[in-house]
Amino acid sequence: MNKASIVLNFTKYNRIRSIKNYTCWSCKQNVTNLISNLFCSNCKVLQRPEKLDNYFQVLGVKETYDLNENDLARNYKDLQKHLHPDKYANRIKEEQEISAQYSSLVNDAYKTLLEPLSRGIYMLKLRGKEISENTEVGQEFLIKIMEKNEEVENAETKEEILKLNKENRTIINDLQKQLSKAFFEGDLKKVQKLLGHMKYYTSIDNQIQALIRNKGIIQ
Repeated sequence: MNKASIVLNFTKYNRIRSIKNYTCWSCKQNVTNLISNLFCSNCKVLQRPEKLDNYFQVLGVKETYDLNENDLARNYKDLQKHLHPDKYANRIKEEQEISAQYSSLVNDAYKTLLEPLSRGIYMLKLRGKEISENTEVGQEFLIKIMEKNEEVENAETKEEILKLNKENRTIINDLQKQLSKAFFEGDLKKVQKLLGHMKYYTSIDNQIQALIRNKGIIQ
């Protein structure tokens, strides 16, 4: 693979590294910047990902719950196109290992940030908090979830299933809006509660989507 072409393709890709002075693992030179924060400016070799990089930095998107999914997908594809291990098959072993490490990291980051639930849980983790199985959601809420699960289990017709799908997606979209506001306001207790609710509705969504696939319903 042509190293120069990699560099040119990444000049528009603006990731952020926390370390200003960097020592290249290959040429051992101290460099004050990396080309597109990925390649050594001296020998053009792919550098190891930083342990301090969070998933938003890895994919070069703004750290917000309302991230632009088009930007996320575009950056993911751009990275994988140039960092996939197959591209480094004829390179030295160390660089092959780094590309495999990077590819795995980029995959994990994309899967986590793409889904509203996992994105929220990850953002909460970045703030030193988490939700657990014991997160308080209330007895009334649990009864509502049980009833909704029964509706899904008993749904037979296309109309019934699509109605449940629309209702559940509406609830999830509303939870996303509330989560965005709670993150913006720094109300982590509310974030924990909302994510606790979203876990249940996401589980219901998974059941509904499986039902749609199994019955061959075209939406």
